[in-house]
Amino acid sequence: MFLEHETPTRHNISLRRHIMSLDRRQLLRGSLAIGAAAVPFGALAAPAHGIVREPQAQAPRTGFSLALLDANNQIITNHHTRDIRNGKFGKPWATFRTGQGSKAWDPLELKFRKLQSGESAFLICGGDRTEGHMTIHRNSDGTPLGWVSGLTNFPHSLEYLSTPDVIIVVGTQGLDSLDPKPPEAGRSGGCYELYLAPTRGSAGPLQKIPVQDEDRAFRQAHGVVWDETKQFLWIFGGNKIRAYTVTGKREHTRLKRAKDKEGKDIELVSSLFENGHDLQPDPLEPQYLWATSSKEIIQINKAGGYPRIQWSIPARSAKSFSRDRSGSAIWTSDTKGNAYGDDKVRFLWSSMTDPVTAERVSGETKDKWIYKARLLDI
Repeated sequence: MFLEHETPTRHNISLRRHIMSLDRRQLLRGSLAIGAAAVPFGALAAPAHGIVREPQAQAPRTGFSLALLDANNQIITNHHTRDIRNGKFGKPWATFRTGQGSKAWDPLELKFRKLQSGESAFLICGGDRTEGHMTIHRNSDGTPLGWVSGLTNFPHSLEYLSTPDVIIVVGTQGLDSLDPKPPEAGRSGGCYELYLAPTRGSAGPLQKIPVQDEDRAFRQAHGVVWDETKQFLWIFGGNKIRAYTVTGKREHTRLKRAKDKEGKDIELVSSLFENGHDLQPDPLEPQYLWATSSKEIIQINKAGGYPRIQWSIPARSAKSFSRDRSGSAIWTSDTKGNAYGDDKVRFLWSSMTDPVTAERVSGETKDKWIYKARLLDI
């Protein structure tokens, strides 16, 4: 559950454990989905690339909860689509601030996971080029379970790996020479870090797992997803998506590039991916992944031996994209040129065909920059 409190950092590891009297509903409760109105792909914009077809959809449902990650005000707000009125989200039913004043940081990723310890938790990472952060909280009451500050890879996403009981954090800085950019690319640097997940009763700073730099390097790593079906970990960023296998447990965990029968890396390199920002699973059609780049929303088919681009459509500065179990989807865009986002969430294959605006909450003085809109159940 999101709580109105300051997250622990290396400046404040005493923890604020008191809980303000917000809505006590658990986040995962009410993660329903809005009924899909089957808006054609072509209704979006310019010509699409690849196979054009309607997404599969379940029976219409009553709406879903989503979290909006506002990088400018350094706050995450939870909303429900049932509360949308006149093109605006209703008052958030829960909020989470990453800190107060100069100690606050930009939230760039949010995921909900069941830890091996038995805790249902939400995981957040972000920060800036100077200092990155990750924090983990119990879902039921917001109690901090683990945290780390001082990350140097500018964290953009994270994933929990349940069997080895570790967390991977991917970012866009560091190790430039170990995964160099192609001549036509504009950005270099990027890598992943591994941390032990918190165990029950051991709240505190998270322990880093040493990994060789040659293995950690991944240019402009923006997205990471665990694929339960194929037992792969997918990392996305720069101009590629690559599959990894995971071996070992806890401090002995290692990632290895997944190989085909001929010993070649299972990956896809494409200029369409360049400056990719997001990677998400498809809970309705698990053979697909969804990615965004600076100019496209991209559907990736991973059912065969290699990932391939199934479909894509031009989308201006798309930052995040998530598809719900109903077939509806949400995405965010930087239409302001600030590198993060604006105050709107767009809907696809939904009865809502116009962008929905998120208004400032109490105490906010800056424009909202919604970097990502996240569903609460994937």
